[in-house]
Amino acid sequence: MATTVESPAAPLPAPPVAMRRRRRPLSSAAPGLGRHLVLVVASVLFFGPFLWMVLVSFKSSTEALSSPPTFLPTVWHPENYLDVFRVAPFGRFYLNSVVVAVAATAGQVLTSLMAGFAFARLRFKGRNLLFVVLLAALMVPFELVFTPLVSLLSSLNWLNSYQGLIVPNIPSILGVFLFRQFFAAFPAEIEDASRIDGAGVWTRFRLIMAPMALPMIASFAILSFVYNWNNFFFQFVVVNRTEFFTVQIGLTLLQGQEASDFNLLMAGSTLAVLPVLLVFLLFQNQIVKAISGGLR
Repeated sequence: MATTVESPAAPLPAPPVAMRRRRRPLSSAAPGLGRHLVLVVASVLFFGPFLWMVLVSFKSSTEALSSPPTFLPTVWHPENYLDVFRVAPFGRFYLNSVVVAVAATAGQVLTSLMAGFAFARLRFKGRNLLFVVLLAALMVPFELVFTPLVSLLSSLNWLNSYQGLIVPNIPSILGVFLFRQFFAAFPAEIEDASRIDGAGVWTRFRLIMAPMALPMIASFAILSFVYNWNNFFFQFVVVNRTEFFTVQIGLTLLQGQEASDFNLLMAGSTLAVLPVLLVFLLFQNQIVKAISGGLR
């Protein structure tokens, strides 16, 4: 009996290109959606108070304290920002804040840069022990040194003065740590080559190391400026005369003189926050580099 050989089945046609694309499962998109939802909620929580402060600063004194509160001002009052300068000498407060923040920042950058270079590149007896003690001092709360510091400033007759506001803030242990970490990761070959050419310590620091650290200097200067601008507690203790008030202390004066004008207080608070907010928005990448570069 003859057997029949079946011909192989013809191959099925290839599916269209659109059908061959791998579909992304819905479950894989859920984590990304959840992360975005968390970020949106966090943004509202962090930015919401600032937005509310700005909106209240444009309201009338009655509407600012109305119950239930209104979200947008019924009538916008941009003249509130002019009234802030009428009620308190905010121009003088701004000048004091700029002088104190810029001078203290310059001092912190200079001293931290030199100390960080010394701890990272110089060899001297007790270097590691001294650096550990310095880091341990970073853990000491300011409240413990508050009374001796004020007593020292009083004995120097530095209360109610620019030097009293600036000089105690010049040392920065955090800045020393950041610059020490930066210089420790710096290639030693470049410094060794300059040493062979006869360059001394100061020459190597001034002509080689410091120019190479310019990105780190800019990053730390931003962090230092933000800190010195917002250093309310120390400034509040050191000065009690209006001519030396900074913006942050001036807000307390504004609240004391016009207690019912909550809208003016919010306008002054917006003026106080605005420089720091602009610095952060313009140089946020530099701030991230300062933290990541210092902890490498």
